[in-house]
Amino acid sequence: MGSAVRCEKVADRLRVALVFHQHQPAGNFPSVFSEVTERAYAPLVAALYRHPEVKASLHFSGPLLDWLEANRPDVIGDLSDLVRRGQIELLSGGYYEPVLVGVPRRDGVGQIRALTDRVHAIFGQRPLGAWLTERVWEPHLPSLLAEAGVAYTVLDDEHFLRAGLKRDELGESYITEDQGLPVIVFPGSVKLRYLIPFRDVSLTMKELRERHASGARLVVYADDGEKFGAWPGTYQRVHKDGWLEQLFTALAQADFIQTATLEDAWIFQKPARRIYLPGGAYPEMSAWAFDTAASRRYAQARNKLGEDLESLVAAPLWRNFFAKYPEANALHKRMLIVSEELARRSILDSSQEVRQAQQNLWRAQGNDVYWHGVFGGIYFPHLRSDAYASLLKAERILSERRIAAGEQRDYDVDGYDEYIFRGNAGAVFVHVQGGAVIEWDIYASATNLIDTLARRPEAEHEDLRRAEKAGKVLVGRAAEKETKSIHETVRAKERGLSKLLDYDPARRAFFQDSFRVGRDEPVSLHAVYYALTPQREARTVSLTLEPPVRALASVPGLGIRKDIRIADEGLAAGVRYRLRNDGEETIELSFTSTSNLGLMGEHESADVITLGTRKTTVAKPVEVRNVGELLVHSESKHFDITFAIDPPALVSTKPIYAVTNSEQGFERVYEQVEISATWNVEIEPDSHVDLEIRGTAVGQMVEPEVTRPTARRRKATAAAGETGARIRR
Repeated sequence: MGSAVRCEKVADRLRVALVFHQHQPAGNFPSVFSEVTERAYAPLVAALYRHPEVKASLHFSGPLLDWLEANRPDVIGDLSDLVRRGQIELLSGGYYEPVLVGVPRRDGVGQIRALTDRVHAIFGQRPLGAWLTERVWEPHLPSLLAEAGVAYTVLDDEHFLRAGLKRDELGESYITEDQGLPVIVFPGSVKLRYLIPFRDVSLTMKELRERHASGARLVVYADDGEKFGAWPGTYQRVHKDGWLEQLFTALAQADFIQTATLEDAWIFQKPARRIYLPGGAYPEMSAWAFDTAASRRYAQARNKLGEDLESLVAAPLWRNFFAKYPEANALHKRMLIVSEELARRSILDSSQEVRQAQQNLWRAQGNDVYWHGVFGGIYFPHLRSDAYASLLKAERILSERRIAAGEQRDYDVDGYDEYIFRGNAGAVFVHVQGGAVIEWDIYASATNLIDTLARRPEAEHEDLRRAEKAGKVLVGRAAEKETKSIHETVRAKERGLSKLLDYDPARRAFFQDSFRVGRDEPVSLHAVYYALTPQREARTVSLTLEPPVRALASVPGLGIRKDIRIADEGLAAGVRYRLRNDGEETIELSFTSTSNLGLMGEHESADVITLGTRKTTVAKPVEVRNVGELLVHSESKHFDITFAIDPPALVSTKPIYAVTNSEQGFERVYEQVEISATWNVEIEPDSHVDLEIRGTAVGQMVEPEVTRPTARRRKATAAAGETGARIRR
């Protein structure tokens, strides 16, 4: 009878599943991997090691797992021990952490299987569950997950509330399906995400006790491991001040709680019922996916409806970032082109180089660079550069059998045909907006010369302006000491950032036009759509802007034609302008052609710009008259480019900065260098003036990375106390 009583008490306990997600993008700096591991990942694993009674589910993305194996075998050893004693389970997911709805199905399935195989090879455990990147959900995902061998995943409770569930129904698991293929979905608690680790442990325990009293059988906490030491203020609070120790001790001692892995919950707890979830992500992501005005309305609507109804406000899909950021859309559509070509090549070719191309493609699909919120990385040049480099390493292999050709094609799905030339050495993409070159790829160096980002209004900018006006921006040590969540405070790396907020009318590209008459305001043509006409002459496309286009109204009779010529298998691209006067009076104006070059960073001393006889670096603005030749040498991105300017012009260069927010706070981020050539022109009636810029690029070969070998299964590591690593802890 005593045994029956004990079983009943265990059955009545609240299952608490702790899920910790760890990820670093493949292109992040090694110092970031090292620092975040030291401050967050390793201490978290060590704390679990010291508390064998606390079960948890952990997810490590492929790039982070690879780095840990190469650089922190002590962490891998501890994880192996935790797996061996049944305390943790390791989750699968897309290897390079793609948002699954944003990649072709074949790549999504392949990436999940690859990480599953990797985890099994290292730890001897084959994951049954998967972490869903950024909890981005769409109704077709169950069949994809099932095809990849995934039995369960975790989402935010917001997904379930949008499907019509009430909050008191969130203490269960549910089953959903697509085409008859099922997957179990667990609701992750939003409230716990804001309590852990930012509030006192007692508040977390109070929430769990209340959930247990209300009849919940299961509560899932699922969030980023970086919050446990890498976020500002958290290392002191979580580890130095013992917050994590207090939490694990409280969970272990609570007589109404039984910690569990997601696998435990999947095995021992039947789903409540079948459910169908609408597409979306967590609430913060939904707000970030909107433009500034829509984000404001979205927040107002949720606040007005209150906690009980706010989840029923329609939220955008994650894909909305492709509408918000044309640069993210362009990279994404470029990725789809390479994926399709690689899939066709793979049917008959399973060579080592094709397998390497597959790895590079998957690496380019990592989610971070395709969006922006507090965590997204489209504003960071080093992440964009890595994505393009990975993509172009894959395409370099495919280009070896290519016949160079140009075509008109709406590759970015904006309703307008672009002109695309792809040769054996490079590729050039011409867009009708601004009549500009929006992408110029050099295969040898695996570089997109126009890897740039326009400055746009963000909802977060209003938060910065308000905080600066109220004097509530935390800077320096005040920001580091603050223990509140980044969602509740405004941090910044320097003061006065709101003064740097400036916005662009369109994407930043090559050969973008503007003009100025006298002392009037300059007229920008960057966002104006030109008429595109391919010419009979090979690899030349003409773009024209004629009256009565409104942008030319201030100069009666002015017409613009620009011929963009591509040569040398994609290594040369130039523009020849013909400014025509069809009016009855002489036209006098200054005409400017602006090109934006995506260099790695402002502090790269080996990246040098030479204007005639004058040399400068990216960070220093300069202006030089009568320049006929401009050279850029980039050591960081392995290319040289020369611009021949005819006739010589007034040339200026300057770095362009954006102001963006991250978990570390607001900061200025270098995005690109702007190079402008300006001519003063006089055009008689029924006459024209020709201006020309010829660009020639050379890339230094960047060898593809060696295909990552499958790790052998590790033997169980020594018991605690027998290795130096554990003694140091």
